[in-house]
Amino acid sequence: MGSEWFGEAGQLFRWDDDGAWPRPDPDTSGDLSSPPESGTTAISFTKHYAMLSSCLLRQPARQLLRKNALDFRSLTSRPTARAFHASTPRQDPLVDAILYLPHQMISVIHTTVPWYAAIPLSAFVARGLLVTTAGTRARALMARYIGLHPLRQALAFQKRDEILKRGNFRSTKQALVTVKKEVKDVTSALDQRWGVSLSGQISWTLAQIPIFFAMAETIRQKCGAQDGLLGMVVSVFRGESTRMTTETGEVVARVTPSAWFEPSFATEGMLWFPDLLLPDPTGALPFIASGIMFANIYTSKNTVESGAKWPNLLRNTLLCVSLLIGPLCQNLPAALMLYWSSSTASVMLWNVWLDRRYPAPRGYTACKRPLLLFPTPTLKARRV
Repeated sequence: MGSEWFGEAGQLFRWDDDGAWPRPDPDTSGDLSSPPESGTTAISFTKHYAMLSSCLLRQPARQLLRKNALDFRSLTSRPTARAFHASTPRQDPLVDAILYLPHQMISVIHTTVPWYAAIPLSAFVARGLLVTTAGTRARALMARYIGLHPLRQALAFQKRDEILKRGNFRSTKQALVTVKKEVKDVTSALDQRWGVSLSGQISWTLAQIPIFFAMAETIRQKCGAQDGLLGMVVSVFRGESTRMTTETGEVVARVTPSAWFEPSFATEGMLWFPDLLLPDPTGALPFIASGIMFANIYTSKNTVESGAKWPNLLRNTLLCVSLLIGPLCQNLPAALMLYWSSSTASVMLWNVWLDRRYPAPRGYTACKRPLLLFPTPTLKARRV
């Protein structure tokens, strides 16, 4: 078999015996209807040039090679552990300016230790900077607020008894509304005099959330992950997969190149997750983060014992959310889950330090025995 024929773009080409690059046949370059020489295998094309425009809209036909030709697919190398995404990375000057300091802090720590140690140390340092600046003042105010709770309850009961003794209410609902308003005014005046408020404690708690997401976004950019922490969790509810697999079933990382991307994440893991760009192959890291978060909420003592229902409702809601982290975060990169676990563990460690530095009085509650009010003594005139 001297040569084989194949066609493309209106001409017939052939392979020579010496394996040279295919070139058009001079005998058939002008007439597609003429068959090739005998002993060859030809591919016929249409003779009408009017249909050439419609052919150009189609995909080019595959070349037919010889049976003994080289299979280029067999020469391709084995897929690496990273697959770069085709989309362009998101660029936001404001976000880049906010994340500049976290990037620099993590990079400086990485100059002395590998990534599996730099990520936990970064979480501990970030939490320490937050606690030693604004956290100490917030904890001191919380300890003062808890210490004033018995006095707050006593004033509330006293005001309630005074209002109910007055009477002159049209209905029970009007009496309850009046009592709530007067009690709120008295307790607010007490909190204002001592410079404490429950809204300030809630603000301190909510202020920690953006810092956590800023650090998580920093780790995401270094991982080259396409979506952030919330985006990856939402993709689970939408049924979208955040991991890629090769033809052999091997899991690879979906990487979006960015200015802060760190390829060394793929080799500086530890234990059972050596590649920090990939999700944990055993699925243990998300459940570890879930367990640490559950323990942090369950053992937290920064609450005031009161008869209100909303603190317990909020606590139970957070406990349920912490239990969902394990199954919902299975597709997150190991670096993100390592940071999440380290950040929650750092919160628990720094809370121990705050409890020793600013202890809140415990065990002081309202007296459960009925309060007996003795009548006011009256002065009687002495007989002379």
